[in-house]
Amino acid sequence: MLFVSVGGQRPNNLVGVLGTAGFPILGTTPVNIDRAEDRNKFSALLDKLNILQPKWTSFTDMKQAIKFTKTESFPVLVRPSYVLSGAAMRVCYAKRQLNDFINKAAVLSPAHPVTISKYIENAKELEFDAVAQNGKLMIYGISEHVENAGVHSGDATIVYPTQRVYASTEFQLRKIAK
Repeated sequence: MLFVSVGGQRPNNLVGVLGTAGFPILGTTPVNIDRAEDRNKFSALLDKLNILQPKWTSFTDMKQAIKFTKTESFPVLVRPSYVLSGAAMRVCYAKRQLNDFINKAAVLSPAHPVTISKYIENAKELEFDAVAQNGKLMIYGISEHVENAGVHSGDATIVYPTQRVYASTEFQLRKIAK
């Protein structure tokens, strides 16, 4: 049995291969990791659960990305679709930044779409980590990023317990997690 957890994107990338190879995975299943990382599946789940999310779309050419920025305006957050966070994401405040980032960092193809979402400035990023059993939260922790949302988690300064978060916000996070 394997417990695939700590280490960022690498374990998330390995869990599907390990699960397909027949290794029993403890903790979050490969199917649920896929559901969290595939932007279309994750967005559909949020919609089903009535959880708010920023406007977003996937694109395979720059025309689609520019069209999104015309309706939603800058700034936008751009990243590969199958990534929760990481160095491969970037906040772009203008068309030139968007073009530069896509030309340098992203491969545009139908097989690998890039996700673009409305970036909400001055938003706070919180992390909710929990262990659940049979749908019941057993233990959880809520931590707070010191920087505003959009900084790669591995580069962020995080405090626990939260320092500047309303109790009502923490209650809402627990409700969503359940």
